[in-house]
Amino acid sequence: MRTDPADWRPRDIDDLEPAAWDALRAGTASVTAGPGAGKSEFLAQRAGFLFETGLCRPPQQILAISFKRVAAANLRRRVRTRLPEHVDRFASMTFDAFTKSIVDRFKDLLPPAWTMSGSYRIGFANQAEVRDFLGNLAVAAPEGFRSGVYGIRQNEFINNLVGPYELEPEPREPTTAVDYAVQQWWDQKYRAHDVPTVDFVMLNRLAELIIRSSPQLRRALTATYPFVFVDEFQDTTYAQYSFLKSVFARESTTVTVVGDRKQRIMGWAGALTDAFAEFDHDFDAEPFELTWNFRSTRELVELQHRFATRLDADTLPQLSQVASQVGGAPVQIWSFSTTGLEAASIAAWIAADIEQSGRSPADYAMIARQRVADLEPDLAQALTAQGLKLRNDDALVGDLRLQDLLKDDFASLLIGLVRLGATRGGQPQTWREVTTTLTRISPNARNRQAGSITDDTLSHFLAELRSWFAATPLKDATIGQVIDFTDELTETLVDKLTAFVNFDNIAQKRVLADRPEDLAVTLNAFKIRLANVLQHVESWDQVAAAFIDDEAVPLLTIHRSKGLEYHTVFFVGLDDDQWWAHARDTIESTMAFFVGVSRAAERLIFTQCDQRGSTNNITDLYEVLNQAQVPYVRMG
Repeated sequence: MRTDPADWRPRDIDDLEPAAWDALRAGTASVTAGPGAGKSEFLAQRAGFLFETGLCRPPQQILAISFKRVAAANLRRRVRTRLPEHVDRFASMTFDAFTKSIVDRFKDLLPPAWTMSGSYRIGFANQAEVRDFLGNLAVAAPEGFRSGVYGIRQNEFINNLVGPYELEPEPREPTTAVDYAVQQWWDQKYRAHDVPTVDFVMLNRLAELIIRSSPQLRRALTATYPFVFVDEFQDTTYAQYSFLKSVFARESTTVTVVGDRKQRIMGWAGALTDAFAEFDHDFDAEPFELTWNFRSTRELVELQHRFATRLDADTLPQLSQVASQVGGAPVQIWSFSTTGLEAASIAAWIAADIEQSGRSPADYAMIARQRVADLEPDLAQALTAQGLKLRNDDALVGDLRLQDLLKDDFASLLIGLVRLGATRGGQPQTWREVTTTLTRISPNARNRQAGSITDDTLSHFLAELRSWFAATPLKDATIGQVIDFTDELTETLVDKLTAFVNFDNIAQKRVLADRPEDLAVTLNAFKIRLANVLQHVESWDQVAAAFIDDEAVPLLTIHRSKGLEYHTVFFVGLDDDQWWAHARDTIESTMAFFVGVSRAAERLIFTQCDQRGSTNNITDLYEVLNQAQVPYVRMG
């Protein structure tokens, strides 16, 4: 049953701010908003508006594109929670995943000059390889191009030159040094090999060429996806924007982009200088700016605004919608002589605050500009001494970062099955999440009885899994020690789980990943994490909690904290060691600082340590904090 647009109301939230209502009902639009404004929530509500009013009618879908996998998964979960009946028509993925899927499915449509004889490998050229390529090319280049090739900056070549380059169906003779260099790159990396090695920038260009060469495919895409969302639009690269413009800049497609110019922290990866200005011009978009902040208290919002105006003098002040629940100074700078004292003080403070407030360890976070692995040993030891745990979300697990593994739908399905099998009852949320995912991957998903079939099949499997758990204890009761055959247990359990979900089938269906190889990477990371967990637990009912480790204090980089929020944030390392590159690009560095500052809901504590070095290179950041009268506390 369709809802009249005038009568439609948002789901699971009380209301939207006036500008959000206007943007919700608009056509192609750009929506800029500061941190905590609910940009992802706005997209989820816009999806509800389009589905429930019938503006997006079956079998039409909404394509939501995000910069990072975590953001794509977050948006998909929001829609699944609010609109379970429409989630099958909401495709949420990264730019890279979408363009790669085009190449994988339609590479036969490539023009003859670009035909791919077989498969391809994913590979990424480092700066040394690009430097050597350009150096050798300059020596061998025709005289008219030689000086121009010498002038190409190696750190901009892939993202800023290869990225926006439009491939010709039949390559033409180059007319500039850039044309020559880019064509030579494609010749050496792609055209000269039966199995080429390509990165995601090159896959993007191939996808754009495929669609441009096939009007039928373009029409099919725009018919399937009449509505397109782009999240974190400020980080859109030259290649991604070129693709978006080439495929969806048509009257038949309504595009909504959201983001924050002040949080453009992917300039190093080729993000446009001002993607919103280009979008507004090229797509004839209507601009909107949201000013409510649903995350941070007034004091924190005011501090954020000080840094925001450093990045954009015309930034409108945000209006906090959060009432402060903490007393004292919500923002402080703590100064230490040693890293050990710093870690011990942070851990003791968190432990005391948890004791007093009853908050979860997950309500706190420690973020740093970079190299969080260097901070981990002291912080982990100090938290352990307080009876708490640290979780390094930046740690590599196989080929995945831990944060990406824990947010992955496939990994969540597998650990959800373990949780349900190891416990009886009391897990309704896990049951709903598991059955929802199983229904998505089930060949009978469109059958009216799919729900009951899924429930019955799952119940039968869990009965078998419980029997195996009961017959396979993790601790030998006779000697009181954990049994040491972790690898065997891991392989056996994973075999049971993958057999139940029909791993080979779901890999080929590309429901939970864009290609079988991607799902295999997740499965390998899952095995590594599971094996590590089994070495530290004593019973099966402890496995899921230890795997997710959501009762630990997270440690993560600013980049990985983006889009997240915590009650209290410790901004570790306000010194030259962490911010050594600040002077190279103070604008982008200040943007990263702004992202970190805006993760806190109610309390923000910066730490500085003499042992890590001086603060000479970041005096401008301290200047803003001093102007805001942030207390400076010397802790010894």
